[in-house]
Amino acid sequence: MKILFAGTPEIAVPLLRSLASSFEVCGVLTSTDKPEGRSKTPQPSPVKRAALELGLPVLQFDTIKTEAREAVAATGADTLVTFAFGRIFGPRFLALFDRTFNVHPSALPHLRGPAPVQGQILEGLKTCTISLQSLSLNMDEGDIWATFSFPLDGTENTESLSEKVAQYASQFVPSALSDIENGRIRCKAQEGEASYCTKIDREMAFLDFNKKASELHALVRAMLPWPKAWANVHGTTVSITSVWGGFAELEAEPLTDAQPGTVVGMRKDRGIGVACADRVLWINGLQLPTKKELDHRAFVNGNPWILQEKFNA
Repeated sequence: MKILFAGTPEIAVPLLRSLASSFEVCGVLTSTDKPEGRSKTPQPSPVKRAALELGLPVLQFDTIKTEAREAVAATGADTLVTFAFGRIFGPRFLALFDRTFNVHPSALPHLRGPAPVQGQILEGLKTCTISLQSLSLNMDEGDIWATFSFPLDGTENTESLSEKVAQYASQFVPSALSDIENGRIRCKAQEGEASYCTKIDREMAFLDFNKKASELHALVRAMLPWPKAWANVHGTTVSITSVWGGFAELEAEPLTDAQPGTVVGMRKDRGIGVACADRVLWINGLQLPTKKELDHRAFVNGNPWILQEKFNA
């Protein structure tokens, strides 16, 4: 198995390192360097940096067309493994390989699309699944070779869950590829009704306190580190960066009859309590525009007005 690995963000790096230690990786396809920071100096993707550290050939193209196909063919790779590459491959590109695989963090056909990690948090799932599938011309519709699942406790945010997915994928995928190479497992078509997740944007991060506390709890966690959940308070936009508790604590929280958005008080061990449609959401991380993130105690010390305010009034 001679692998071309295609990936871009940090979540794909542990898998690249693991594959490089177990298989022949002929090349690494990643996005072109992007301008970052105030200087707008082009910076390599996390996958490119890891590939260079490993001494692997790096391929970067603005479009996956003739030039890219010729460079990929020259590597001699017979297997494509992708993880969060961020682009769609056409039939001519896929035809370069005997086998193609994609790593997708959901139990396919559930949550096809570009943001499955956030999608699993938003849906309040208590188990996170990673699927190894064949690539197809239609988004995330390829056959399933293997899956790996692990439990969630409801405290995970996108950043921490991405780290877990990255580490589990780096163990699960190479083992599955070895089984495939040795004929120990076969693929099967996806079963059940498909669902889809969409690209995350700032409008999705708005906290509507007329919704259930569990929904907003999940939204806060799914929107970290970007774009961060937000609400309007005291005539300004406040980012909500963390909330108290997990699934068990949410389920044990009593019902409230306070009007949604009302601040019902503060507890040092929990946060600022804001009434939702059913229960209280305890907020313990807040950030004002142009200011640094603070825990609830530090925020109230500097902004005591928030205890007399109503969210999104």
